[in-house]
Amino acid sequence: MKRSAPAEATRKPHGSAGWRGFWAYTALPAGARLALAAVVAVGLLVDGVLALLARTPMPTATVYVGALIAIGAFAWRPPIAATVLAACGLVAILLGAGGTYSLALAVSVGLVTSTCGRWLSVSYCVITVGWGMAAAGVGQGLAQGGGIGSVAVGLASGLIGWAFRGGRVREHRLAADIDRLKRESAAAVQMERDRIADELHNIIAHDITTVVMQARALELVDDPVARETSRRAITDAATQALTDIRRMLRLVQGTDETVGESGAGAVSLAATLESLRLGLGSMGASVELSFPGSEMSISNSIETTLVHIAREAATNVMRHARESPSIRLAVTSDRECITLQVWNAPSGGRRDETAEATGYGLKRMNDRVMLLGGTFKAGGDETGWTVTATLPRL
Repeated sequence: MKRSAPAEATRKPHGSAGWRGFWAYTALPAGARLALAAVVAVGLLVDGVLALLARTPMPTATVYVGALIAIGAFAWRPPIAATVLAACGLVAILLGAGGTYSLALAVSVGLVTSTCGRWLSVSYCVITVGWGMAAAGVGQGLAQGGGIGSVAVGLASGLIGWAFRGGRVREHRLAADIDRLKRESAAAVQMERDRIADELHNIIAHDITTVVMQARALELVDDPVARETSRRAITDAATQALTDIRRMLRLVQGTDETVGESGAGAVSLAATLESLRLGLGSMGASVELSFPGSEMSISNSIETTLVHIAREAATNVMRHARESPSIRLAVTSDRECITLQVWNAPSGGRRDETAEATGYGLKRMNDRVMLLGGTFKAGGDETGWTVTATLPRL
């Protein structure tokens, strides 16, 4: 359901900045407009009947009708209604009904303060007092004590209008807060969904791809040693996938305190690359692993990102170049940056049409690297396909 605009978002006619502020207003709610229209209609009917019965002098009846019509205009344009009411005070005095009209002005103070801007409301109150004094000065004031009663009515009407305006302001602020909280909640849910999808893709995709590739190899080879190797690789990958799924579920539920950022756990980059070397080597490729001999000092977030990129790049090799004869995994480091490069020679076999390239993995790798202030490149030529990620060490 569409909400009405907040009370602060008042409508402002064209003009200079000062005049826009002076003529700003807040429209009455639909229910209040209907009620106001009903009251005005009843007042016009009563005034017409009294005029026909000659119980109300024609000048006074004319003033009543004009005042009622102006009050009804608050349902349309409150600043215009307030201006007309204030300006017609002179007409009322000229027609000899200044005292009665000043009372109508006082009753309308609540409508003005609840709908019009601050300065127009103040101006209206000042003019109301002025017309009341002018009417009393020319002998058109109310009966004895009527002036004090008119002031009391004006004060009471103004306080009611101000309270009504404040209630609407609080209501709209509360509605705005609720909308903001809904947006923040939806954004948090979407972020959690993206994170879970990220974990499924980065952690599990590699192991499932390994199972698929080794299962296919198991169907094609007859050598007992090769078949045993494939069976072992399938068992290890399936076990690892199950472990990763359980770890990810604990992470989502907030019960796994040992899992690091992005769910990578305590798996190091060196151990990951060694595992990938063995897994890729079981496909029959010649895998070269190059890793700095000395211990590197890198932050957990950087190492986690490099682990994800290495696994994703290896998964892409298994899916799209599983018959590649040569693969290279290389890590280089200097005082400021660390670079991971995964390269594979062109596959000698026919491309697997079932391995659809969605580009999701490359996009997520690039997003991870860019988020940490690094650079990412992925591309191929006649010599093969290369994925390179360079990140700050700390």
